[in-house]
Amino acid sequence: MGITSDVFGEFLDPDTGVKTAIKRFTLTNSSGVEVQVIEYGAGVSSILVPDKLGKKDNVTLGFDSFEGYTKFNYQGSTIGRHANRICRGKFTLEGQSYQLPINNNANHNHGGKRGWDKHVWKSYVSGDSVIFSHFSPDGDQGYPGDVLAQVKYTLDDEGGFRIDFEAMTTQATVINMTNHSFFNLGGHSSGQKGLFDHVAVVNADKYTPVTDDLIPTGTLADVGGTGYDLRTPVRFGDALPKVPGGGLDHNFSLYMKRRGELEFVARFHHPPSGRVLEVYTSEPGLQIYTGNFLPKEEGQMVGRNGVSYMFQGAFCCEPQNFPNSINQSNFPNGVYHPGKPYKHSIVYKFLVQK
Repeated sequence: MGITSDVFGEFLDPDTGVKTAIKRFTLTNSSGVEVQVIEYGAGVSSILVPDKLGKKDNVTLGFDSFEGYTKFNYQGSTIGRHANRICRGKFTLEGQSYQLPINNNANHNHGGKRGWDKHVWKSYVSGDSVIFSHFSPDGDQGYPGDVLAQVKYTLDDEGGFRIDFEAMTTQATVINMTNHSFFNLGGHSSGQKGLFDHVAVVNADKYTPVTDDLIPTGTLADVGGTGYDLRTPVRFGDALPKVPGGGLDHNFSLYMKRRGELEFVARFHHPPSGRVLEVYTSEPGLQIYTGNFLPKEEGQMVGRNGVSYMFQGAFCCEPQNFPNSINQSNFPNGVYHPGKPYKHSIVYKFLVQK
């Protein structure tokens, strides 16, 4: 195991006009997994994983140069202050009404027009981990309270890629952090066919139905008898045609013995390559998104090695709190106060099944 670093590019801050060199860190282990993370958006820029024949390929979408990560949103980024959608960008907290920027139809999504994914984070190496930190001032994108956030990335020798999120606030605010990597275990260039070949299992007997603009209605519905039933192994290619619209962008309510404890919640297997991704989280929700808003025409989003990333060419598996939880009293609480730090852990574990 080891960590090395280099300079990946240069970012011109649109607010300050200051140019900053962007560091990239490479984490390796003895099982052949290699992960790269960058200071911009505290993001994951690359995950190399061997297949059942020992051939390595990148299992996330990404770019050869830094500019791609500034041009296309959420590619491997840390999402905050609040992941996912908040209806109309409005909420009331401790008697005060707040209006957040609208950046997703008529709603607020993934922290706003310049969420935490669009900032350069400070970085340092500690032991076998890379740690990023970011200060978000009171009023940032409309949110109350100064918040100091941290993301720690650690790669173990068994293929476990762990992400630990922490945040502290000076006043009551909403916090919901996650990672927004686009996965395709068939390799980043395998496209929709690669996605459809994945066999998925998700430990959730309920999901949150959504409106036409993807805001949860507030109800918890049974997955049984629907395309959302992933409790037993099912190919994405068989499940997605049963879902209205033919794709997932939905939150699943997980079986959780105790919120805050790391638990196994999902498994994705790509039989042709043998690659397996197991997902563990300490949060009660899992947003699964099957790349429905990726371009439908070739050449509109060109990734590493000149590959065009297109419609349903990858999936996101984002452990988090429920979307719009601040406006739904029956959803898990997502409000944090001084002295009550936000903590959330994810493990993406990569295995090979021969």
